[in-house]
Amino acid sequence: MITFLIFLPACIAAFFLKKRTAILLLSLSVIAMVQGYDSYCLSAILGGWLLLNFGLSFFKIQSYHFLIRLFGYIVVVPILMLIPHEVERYNFMYATEYPILVVMALAFFLHDLAHLKALYFAKFFGGESSHHERSFEYLWAGIVIFGAYFFGGPVGLLVIACSFAAGDFFREKSALGQTSAFLLLATLPLILSVGEVLAVDITLGKNILGLFVGIFGGRIVTQISKERPAFIAQRIGFSVLFTGILAALAYFGTIKSDLGGMDSYVAGMIGFAIVFFTNGQHSNALLIAPLLIATGVKVAELTLNTEELALSTLPVEGNQKSEGRGKEAETAPSVFDQKGLSWSELVGEYRIDPSHAQVTFQLGPKGGITKGAIKQFSGTVRVDSEIEKSRFDINLPLNQLTTFNAYRDESLVEETYFNVSKFPDMRFEAKSMSSLNDAMTLKGFFMLRGVRLPLNVDVKYVGKSESGAPIIVGKSTIDRTKFGMKPDAKEGNVVTFEFRAELLKN
Repeated sequence: MITFLIFLPACIAAFFLKKRTAILLLSLSVIAMVQGYDSYCLSAILGGWLLLNFGLSFFKIQSYHFLIRLFGYIVVVPILMLIPHEVERYNFMYATEYPILVVMALAFFLHDLAHLKALYFAKFFGGESSHHERSFEYLWAGIVIFGAYFFGGPVGLLVIACSFAAGDFFREKSALGQTSAFLLLATLPLILSVGEVLAVDITLGKNILGLFVGIFGGRIVTQISKERPAFIAQRIGFSVLFTGILAALAYFGTIKSDLGGMDSYVAGMIGFAIVFFTNGQHSNALLIAPLLIATGVKVAELTLNTEELALSTLPVEGNQKSEGRGKEAETAPSVFDQKGLSWSELVGEYRIDPSHAQVTFQLGPKGGITKGAIKQFSGTVRVDSEIEKSRFDINLPLNQLTTFNAYRDESLVEETYFNVSKFPDMRFEAKSMSSLNDAMTLKGFFMLRGVRLPLNVDVKYVGKSESGAPIIVGKSTIDRTKFGMKPDAKEGNVVTFEFRAELLKN
């Protein structure tokens, strides 16, 4: 369906139809795919607006050319103002208000603004105004992209992309590349969402690599289209090649996060968009843009690890609910953020229900974080009437440990790491605890690889499950090198973990 909606119409438009028709088809295809970010109302308005401006662009009345264009923009304003407050993305509620309409106007008349600025700049500083005009196009593009996201979030990106496309219908030489660049950027939030990625940190080496691969690929294909415009097969081949390189970068991230990932792929898309905007009138953008979008969505789906999605975030339950909204929250909710309740009502002896007990952990530097989980663990808990004398005895079997990568998990059982053949379990014992705000601090000992060292664990009682079982949550950190493992800055030495467990009364 993605290929049908995006790739096929745009490719047909790029090679067999007029430029304005190509822009219309690509724009409508993108709107159809993202569905106005879950709003059919917005999709219909943007699609109808594009069709209207497409029709108005055929009126070649020179005296009224600007008035026709102005009407083409103004007509959408009252319609957009009717959009209900229902379009939401990444905790951002989109509603059409005056600031976003101003940003839309800047996008619609971007080339005119750049032309005027270039004329004044050339008048005072000299030089060719046509050269300055391209520079100011970059400036205005940055301003409208910033304004779109500031006032409209991810939805705003789609709106200003359509606004630029609508204004481009009236140009004598359509800016195919620039329109493709805006539409490409408008689809990035969708691809990030599908790939469960919150943002792209461009300071990371893997993402800088993706960015420059995109720039390199875009320039190569553009250069080929200039020198050999008839060699369509070469252009297609190189487009597929560089898209494949970015897809490979995304796949490498499933093996080790600092080797790539969907954020590297998206950085590559941004690199292509930069080149598209630089080479505004080249139709090769209409070939690569839909290919990048379609492949990005598909690769994002394939790189998702269902086991990791199921286990990497502990369920936040009990009497309180987290304010987080799953994958669309800016940060994943911590199970420990829940309010702690009094332990006095838990006095007694319990055993941990292994089927409802789980640990999640992570380690590693920014951009190279390894996540994992212990899918089940067992143990006993004795809550004394004198809370400080409560006892915990927890057993963590290493055959339940996963880092969501079979190859990596195989290496962890070896002697260099956990040495599972000799030490099949980890263990935590605590014979006292003290109060810490609404939590308690367990003071005990942790055993790993035969090494027993002191460890404090913060723990809370947060309520009861639907079955009535008390729920406890906790968190702490461990320096794995203190237990005989070799230090490695790239792998990470300090392990941060959280746990959640339900208690069954003995």
